[in-house]
Amino acid sequence: MNRYPIEQCALYKCVSIKRLEKILFFEANKSNIAAIKKYFFFQIDKNNGIDKRNITAPARQLKVVQSRVLYLLSKVERPDWLMSGEKGKSYVDNGRRHVNSNYFLTIDIKSFYDNCKREYVFRFFKDRLKCSGDIAGLLTDIVTYGEGIPTGCPTSQMIAYYAYENMFNEIFSAAQKYGCVFTVYVDDMTFSAKEHFDVNALKKEVDCILRRYGHKPKYKKMKYFTKGKAVLITGVVVNKEHKLKVPNKLQKKIYDEFQDIKDVLSEGKTDEEILGGKASLHGQLQAANSIEKGKFPEIKRIVSNIK
Repeated sequence: MNRYPIEQCALYKCVSIKRLEKILFFEANKSNIAAIKKYFFFQIDKNNGIDKRNITAPARQLKVVQSRVLYLLSKVERPDWLMSGEKGKSYVDNGRRHVNSNYFLTIDIKSFYDNCKREYVFRFFKDRLKCSGDIAGLLTDIVTYGEGIPTGCPTSQMIAYYAYENMFNEIFSAAQKYGCVFTVYVDDMTFSAKEHFDVNALKKEVDCILRRYGHKPKYKKMKYFTKGKAVLITGVVVNKEHKLKVPNKLQKKIYDEFQDIKDVLSEGKTDEEILGGKASLHGQLQAANSIEKGKFPEIKRIVSNIK
C-alpha cells in the first residue's frame, strides 16, 4: 500500500459536516450516528485458557462506517516499529524483528483498551488531524464506546495507537537511548539488543512514561531474558540460534486436536464434528507454518485427505 503524510489524509482539516459526509459516504450528523451506534457484547477465552476477555463488537451499519475511517487512516505513514493494525504485518513479523538480538525485555500494558480515554481520541482528531471541534467530536463518537475504545471494532488498534502516539514515541526514544530494537504489538512492547543494556533503568523510564498518560505495565509480566535463553515474543519463540520456532503450547494444541480428530473418526461421529475439528486444526497448522515453514508435514497431509 502506498503511504502518504498525515497532512494528505482525507480527514485532515475537515471542518464541515458536508465534507465529512462526503468522505465517509454517510450522513454523519449526531442523530444518525446515535441511531447506528449499536454493539454486541460477548466474551472469548484469553490465551491462558482460564480468564475471559470482554469483546464489544459493532453492529453492521456502524462497522461499515468504522471500516471507512480505518481505510482512510491505514494509508497514512507510520513508524516501522508499529506492528499491530498494520496490513502485511503480524505477530510473527513482530518476533522476526528481534531475531538477531541476545537480550530481551518484554512489557505488557495493563488493561490497555480499558484505560484508553475518549479525551485522547478526541485530541487526535482535533489536534493531529486538525479537524474542527464538532467534526472531531463526531469522529470520536464513531470509534469510541462510553468513555473509551471498544475492543472488537475494526478501528480499535489503529485508534488506540494514534490516541497515544506521543506516549509510544517517547517510549521509542527511550529504547533508542539504551540501544534497543523496539516494537509494539497492540499492548505488548518488546525491547531487544545484541549487547547488554541497563534493563532496570529502561524499565523505570518506560513505567514513568506510561503513568504520565494514565497507563501502567503489568509488573508480573515484565520479563528480561539474557543471552542464550529462548524468548516468547507475542506467540513466537526466538531461540538461542536466532531462529523463529513454534511455541510448545501451540505444538501441544496441534497434537491434541489431531488426536481428537482421530478419535472422532474411529467412533464414527457426524460429518459436522469431523469438519469442525478439521477446520480448527487447519487454522492451528497455518499458524505454525507461518512461523516455521514445513512444520507438521505428516499431520498436514493426513488432515488434508479427510473428506
